[in-house]
Amino acid sequence: MASAMQTAEGVLFSRIANNVTEIDAGWTSADNVAWPGIDFDPDDSWMRPTVVWGESVMETHGSTGINTVVGVLVVQLFARPGLGYGVLNAYADTVRDLFTRFASGSVTCYAASGPTAIEGDTHWLQVNISIPFIVEEQT
Repeated sequence: MASAMQTAEGVLFSRIANNVTEIDAGWTSADNVAWPGIDFDPDDSWMRPTVVWGESVMETHGSTGINTVVGVLVVQLFARPGLGYGVLNAYADTVRDLFTRFASGSVTCYAASGPTAIEGDTHWLQVNISIPFIVEEQT
């Protein structure tokens, strides 16, 4: 049986994979998404989703119950400097719309934060979106 964390990552990453053309009509999940643990060498604009796990709390006590596990889905969006931040901000709006108040099974997403511009790289412009979520885990 898959763990609650694996299930949650599957739900979140599937949401990206199934809706990647909403972010950009020319994108594919293979060519424009840097999935964790997969080699990736982008030519054009792209994104990298990462799940950052937080604390867990017991909602009910006893030998069985529900645990609530919190996390943040961080979506990093990249484009070449010549495209400008307008393109990245449009991508960010779409990502925010895909996840704000999205719920599936035991996963519930909350209001997304960002875009936050990340300065310093001369090869890529970058903005980040942070999407807090919870997973209710049956024990």
